[in-house]
Amino acid sequence: MERTSELEDFHFKFKISIVGDTGVGKSSFLDAITQNLGKVVENESSTELNTKTTFYIDDSYMYKIVYFDMQGKERHHKYIHNYCNGSTGVIFLFDASKRSTFEKVEQWIIECEKCDAPIKILVGNKIDVVMTKKNVLNPVTKVEGLGLARKYGMEYFETSSIGEASIVQVFDHLFNSLLNLIPNPPDPEALMGKNVVLGKRVSSDIKFKMALADMLPNYD
Repeated sequence: MERTSELEDFHFKFKISIVGDTGVGKSSFLDAITQNLGKVVENESSTELNTKTTFYIDDSYMYKIVYFDMQGKERHHKYIHNYCNGSTGVIFLFDASKRSTFEKVEQWIIECEKCDAPIKILVGNKIDVVMTKKNVLNPVTKVEGLGLARKYGMEYFETSSIGEASIVQVFDHLFNSLLNLIPNPPDPEALMGKNVVLGKRVSSDIKFKMALADMLPNYD
């Protein structure tokens, strides 16, 4: 019971889904984020899904971020929206050195539109492979990545499979976007439809209780 209580001791909780074909570097990308940004408190793996739960402290607030690493095989396409349901954000990854993964990432984007996640980010991974290997044929250009991202109203980032600097940029954008979803004070009505879960640290806050009291007459 004590362990469960600790896991629920946060202000806000977010679900982040990481989606893309097999081999684009989703697991390494997730490891880089969770090992360097926050404290990993849970780590679960299955044949269909890998999850990591982290706690991240910023400006005296405790954030619980649950990352879902979706399997990228073809047979998982039709189930992806089930896994993505309730996501606060979705990160779509492709391998910039393999054009086929870029061509398929739009299918993932279309499937995940059913989830209605408020934050979506497109990432061209393994840009270091494109820059250092001469035998990479027809790599995905930055212009192409930007074009696809703009088509679906997303930000676009290029990341390296070596080092964390470029991945930190993705996290900074993601986290700032998550914070922008939260009004101050955290009005429960304003949070509806944003897939932000309130923790017990917020529910015990006097400003939140006052906002909730103002909201209740609308449901009489």
